[in-house]
Amino acid sequence: MDKEYYYLNGDTKVGPFSLDALKSAPINPDTLVWNSSLPDWVAARTLPELQDVFAAAGNTSASSSNYDQREPKYNTHAASSTDYSTSGGTFGDPNMPKPPMPDNYLVWAILSTVLCCMPLGIVSIINSTKVSSAYALGDYVGADNASKNAKKWAMWSAIAAGVVWLLYVIFLIIIGVGAAMSSDV
Repeated sequence: MDKEYYYLNGDTKVGPFSLDALKSAPINPDTLVWNSSLPDWVAARTLPELQDVFAAAGNTSASSSNYDQREPKYNTHAASSTDYSTSGGTFGDPNMPKPPMPDNYLVWAILSTVLCCMPLGIVSIINSTKVSSAYALGDYVGADNASKNAKKWAMWSAIAAGVVWLLYVIFLIIIGVGAAMSSDV
């Protein structure tokens, strides 16, 4: 079966297209294109199967194209392997549903900052604000990690405050017992 290609028209995904249909679609070298063998959306000029379209569109050859002279490095974080399997997550597959957004624990972070231990609570607030931005960028693992860190730091803030209050009560009892013993003499 032939690959199914998609392209972005602004923020709208258009497709699927066969390769021949994509070649006749209104795309330019900078149009973002995706198919199942790619880990992410890439510029159309980077696909070897589309080079002849742009060469025939007015350029004398694909190598003399202005687009090829300053090629940006796409997907520098991708593995060097050509196996672009997406079975491990939703990365690269626009048809996969998004996982639910993890809880950001912002209320607990604020309460632990105000009522418990300010330094640890601030770390919790920072992590809780990272959850929604990471999720919006499609970094679902990063959003989940930020959520777990926000919860962890809010809990540590509450535990630290509990330990400090316990030590304070023990200190008051010791001072009170010491004062009571010294006044009996």
